[in-house]
Amino acid sequence: MKELKQKTVLITGAAGGIGFCTAKMFARAGAIVILTDINVKELTRAKKELKEIHENIYSYVLDVSNKILVDTVVTKVIKKFKKLDILINNAGLGYTGELAETSFDTWKKLMDVNFWGVLNMTYAFLPHMKKKEDGHIINVSSGQAFFRLPTWGAYASVKLAMACFSEVLYYEIKKHNIDVTTVYPFMVDTGFYDEADPETWGGKLSMRLVPYYSMKPEAVAKIIFDSVEKTRKVERVSFLNDLAFYGRVVPFFSDSISRIASYVLTKNKDD
Repeated sequence: MKELKQKTVLITGAAGGIGFCTAKMFARAGAIVILTDINVKELTRAKKELKEIHENIYSYVLDVSNKILVDTVVTKVIKKFKKLDILINNAGLGYTGELAETSFDTWKKLMDVNFWGVLNMTYAFLPHMKKKEDGHIINVSSGQAFFRLPTWGAYASVKLAMACFSEVLYYEIKKHNIDVTTVYPFMVDTGFYDEADPETWGGKLSMRLVPYYSMKPEAVAKIIFDSVEKTRKVERVSFLNDLAFYGRVVPFFSDSISRIASYVLTKNKDD
C-alpha cells in the first residue's frame, strides 16, 4: 500500500465529476493536491470546497491540448513543489455521432484533448519522474474501448489509442520505478455526457437514462484512488466492462451487441 500523505498529486479535469471526486479522496488522505481544468469558474469553486477539507490545495487553469500552456504549468509545478509524485490524466471530451458524418474538426478536437492532452501531460512530467526514479501515472480511458458501439466510434477509437499508449508505457518505464495505471470507467453520471448530442430516439433515450444505469463519480473516484494505493496496472472498473472485454473473443456476442446498438442508435437510411 502506498503512503499518500504529503504526496504531490496533479489531476486534470478536476473541476467536476470524476476528477473532483478523486481530488477529494486524495485531499482526505493528506496529499498535496493540484487541480487543473479549463473551466475557470468551476475550478475556483472546486478549490474553495476542497480547501475546507485540506489546506494543501492548489490550482492552475489549463487546456491540456495546448502544449505550450502544459509546459508552462509543469514548469511552475516543478519550481514550487520540486517534484510530482502522481499524475492523473482525467480531462476528456465526449462525443457521439456516426463515423460517416463525423467531421475532421470533431476528430481533431477529440484527438487534441483525449489523446494529445494525455501525451502532453505525460511527456512533460516524465523526465522529472525518471530523474527521481519514482512516480505514478494514471490514465483515464473509457469502457467504450471495449464496447466500440455504433455512434461512439470516434470517441472509442481515440480512447482505445490512448489506452494502448498507456498499457505499453507501463512496461517500458517500469525500469525507472514509475508505475502506470490504465482506468476504464463504465458510463458515469456526470456532466460529461452533456456534450453528447445524439440525433436518434434511441440515442436521446440512452442519454436521458444515464442517471439510472451509470456509475456515480464517487464510486469511480474510489476505484482510481485504490488503484494508486495498491499500484494496479489496469482497472476495468465494472463487470460490464469485463463482459465486453472477454466477450470480444466470442464473435457472436460482440456482433450481436453491435447490431442491437446499431438498430437503436443509428439513423435510418432515409433520415
